[in-house]
Amino acid sequence: MTIEEIERLAAWCASAGIGEIEVSEAGFSLRLHMRAVVAETPMAAVAPKAETVFKGVRAPGVGVFCLDHPTTGRPIAGPGQVVRKGETVGVLQVGPCLRAVLAPVDGVLGAALIEDGAVVGYGTPLYELA
Repeated sequence: MTIEEIERLAAWCASAGIGEIEVSEAGFSLRLHMRAVVAETPMAAVAPKAETVFKGVRAPGVGVFCLDHPTTGRPIAGPGQVVRKGETVGVLQVGPCLRAVLAPVDGVLGAALIEDGAVVGYGTPLYELA
């Protein structure tokens, strides 16, 4: 792995909010631990945020979000499709590994909130469910 690839990986982790990552290849292992830098804000200046509850499908981990299955090229699920709890609605790809994105509840799938091929972090909203 070159220094440029390591710098890109570190920048990607920082932008995705990943605190630690470990990469292993034949004869090579790398562990990056990112330290978050948070500016101090006086408590009086912090306004309470209204909490909104997202009702939809979130990323179960970190990876590249795929709307089409990488091995078949066919769409996995589409807007307006009725889905059941546990049904696959997308795929996260990390290198050669694929991880199914499952519907958390029964519902009707809305439009994808993330573009095909986008890098997502854990908990990123992917679809709304009605």
